[in-house]
Amino acid sequence: MRALSRLIQGRILLLTICAAGIGGTFQFGYNLSIINAPTSHIQEFTNETWQARTGEPLPDHLILLMWSLIVSLYPLGGLFGALLAGPLAITLGRKKSLLVNNIFVVLAAILFGFSRKAGSFEMIMLGRLLVGVSAGVSMNIQPMYLGESAPKELRGAVAMSSAIFTALGIVMGQVVGLRSGSKEQVLTEERVKIWAFKEKPVPVIPEKRGECRAWTLGKGSC
Repeated sequence: MRALSRLIQGRILLLTICAAGIGGTFQFGYNLSIINAPTSHIQEFTNETWQARTGEPLPDHLILLMWSLIVSLYPLGGLFGALLAGPLAITLGRKKSLLVNNIFVVLAAILFGFSRKAGSFEMIMLGRLLVGVSAGVSMNIQPMYLGESAPKELRGAVAMSSAIFTALGIVMGQVVGLRSGSKEQVLTEERVKIWAFKEKPVPVIPEKRGECRAWTLGKGSC
């Protein structure tokens, strides 16, 4: 009976690692590398949008500036997310914080998907910022959640899974980026892939392996 219980708990722990990893640090690695693939498409889209508004194309150095801003808004959002992670983890608990973190990336996916129809490259900028916030939150809260959910003998190995999912995300972003299509297809696929990877449930851990003992003592159930 005890062996069966340990087997069930082991499977739940494995499912937790995969769900939290795909919805957490995997996103960080994926969005870090995927932005390289649609570079030319987004630059063309930015130029076309500006020309449709003003009647004049953007100079090359301004196109490069806009592209650099789009790329750099991701780590800026990560900074905001890292600052937000602490208050979220204390107020909501680790698991609920990871679930609430989905809001940022869903909003970003919507902005990416409808940016071309709206004719707004600013939506891409805002989406990158929101994805960065999500990555900053998950990079800080996911290791805490997994470390506090795992048994003592597996705590170090489970915590290291965050780095593994980050590497997997980078590899996946590079692989996905090998295939490039039209500008509209690239933006739509970006929305679908982010949404699909992010919308993973965080399963419930059995009470005796529950998360956040220190937080539980101070605030109640996680």
